[in-house]
Amino acid sequence: MAALSEEQRAAVLEAARLPGATRNGVARATGVSEGSVTNICGTAGITFDRSATAAAVQARVIDLKAARLGLATSMLDDVQAARQRMHGAEDNRAFLDGAKAVAALAGTHVRLVAVDKDDATGTEAAKSMLGQLAHALGVAAAGDTEEVAGDGAV
Repeated sequence: MAALSEEQRAAVLEAARLPGATRNGVARATGVSEGSVTNICGTAGITFDRSATAAAVQARVIDLKAARLGLATSMLDDVQAARQRMHGAEDNRAFLDGAKAVAALAGTHVRLVAVDKDDATGTEAAKSMLGQLAHALGVAAAGDTEEVAGDGAV
């Protein structure tokens, strides 16, 4: 790639000094790469206002957090539906399948909530709760197996 001419450098600096100029806008207007615009302006002591970019990034972070919260809330509805199917199961296999679904859905909910959790204690409590739930499901499944086997069914 050929070195930029003094005219190109001057055009970059002129465009960069305009109110509201952005690096990418200067690059588009002058036909000079973004990296070269950054280097030329940096050497001249010109910086670009990034507050609009920062605000856009922060808005996107907030939007994604809200989407995760909505999904986590929906996941709780799915956990409840899976629990109802599990408890209404007609055989041991369906009960165990339901228990696995409940555990998987509850685990997904916990992971979604943990992404936005600021302190580790909430995450540890959620993991502990999930572990207790898995243990209780295992005990219930084992008890259900014994009852079914005691009735002569498999």
